[in-house]
Amino acid sequence: MNEQKTLSVLGSTGSIGRQTLDIAERKNIKVEFLALGKDVKTAEEQIRKHSPLFCAVCNEYAAKSLAVSVADTNTKILFGKDGIEEGLGLTKTDICINGIGGFDGLFPTLDALKYCKRVGLANKESLVAAGEIVLRHAKQTGAELIPVDSEHSTIFRCLAGEKPESVKKLILTCSGGAFFGKTKDELKNVTAADATLHPNWKMGKVITVNCATLINKGLEVIEASRLFGLPGEKIDVVIHRESIIHSLVELNDGSMKALLSTPDMRIPIQYAIEYPECTKSPCDALDLVKIGNLSFAEPDCKTFPLLSLARKTLDMGGVIPCVMNAANEIAVDAFLCGKICFCDIEGIVKEVTLNFKNIQSPTLDDICRANDDARRKTLDIINIMA
Repeated sequence: MNEQKTLSVLGSTGSIGRQTLDIAERKNIKVEFLALGKDVKTAEEQIRKHSPLFCAVCNEYAAKSLAVSVADTNTKILFGKDGIEEGLGLTKTDICINGIGGFDGLFPTLDALKYCKRVGLANKESLVAAGEIVLRHAKQTGAELIPVDSEHSTIFRCLAGEKPESVKKLILTCSGGAFFGKTKDELKNVTAADATLHPNWKMGKVITVNCATLINKGLEVIEASRLFGLPGEKIDVVIHRESIIHSLVELNDGSMKALLSTPDMRIPIQYAIEYPECTKSPCDALDLVKIGNLSFAEPDCKTFPLLSLARKTLDMGGVIPCVMNAANEIAVDAFLCGKICFCDIEGIVKEVTLNFKNIQSPTLDDICRANDDARRKTLDIINIMA
């Protein structure tokens, strides 16, 4: 009889976290540690359902509130900036799924690699901002790093059994987001509500806006380069509105390998947890006849230039990918708060990114300083615009 696996879920109240817990319940995986921001209502429900040993809450006020709410349980509430590392260190689970969004997920990624046997990484910003450091840390600790993004999970699976020298290129598919086919003029007055209507996936607001600007695919190009050791020129992007083919690997002989499924994140999450096993999932089977047709198109980099900017930052290296991500996080937040227009995002991100002094082969301290500086510069631009 197989020993029950243990699991940590970072960002447990978000989309990835909730779907991870669904898989854990179905697969009889023991959840020992949860980490979240401030959604204590959802956290209480998760604690009562999964009975973790520890739960870390980043917001101190929320942590104190949750501690009162679950005082009748055996779950200990941790809080503060060190709560995640403390919880990971105390539990040392077999698997950690990091679903924390943005740069905030970097240090939890490093902590998870230190304490857990396997890290399922849904936080692409860890690899965008500090890819070399993260990969070096994984090698030093011996922890497995398994991608959870549907595109990178697909490539990971398609590369199995292939020699690196047999790979001609990687092809990331992209839904095109909420505004596929729109012109610049048509984007001038779009709202946050418009931008957060993704055609296929149910995700958080920030990543859905990132899909609408195409910067999310740019971040994924950088992530793929880090994970699979290929330069940007060997990573293509193709618009695939149906989100059925989740990416492809082109081989030297002209053949391609792809993975097709319904757009359901529980598939790559479950694969990251069970790898190398592949067992029954709760997701709907794919009905090719019902789908009928699959479409493909070139990304419109003139209307959505942040994909091209991300490629440029990959070539520039150093702290610049981190800077671009930081500027984008602040600009998207400003858009969602109604402080700037959708079309302002690209100009702000480009201005901060291309005028930032680069540092090659940065340390973790260099990356953190660049992140902070880029956020300040972005806020300054937004405040002037307001």
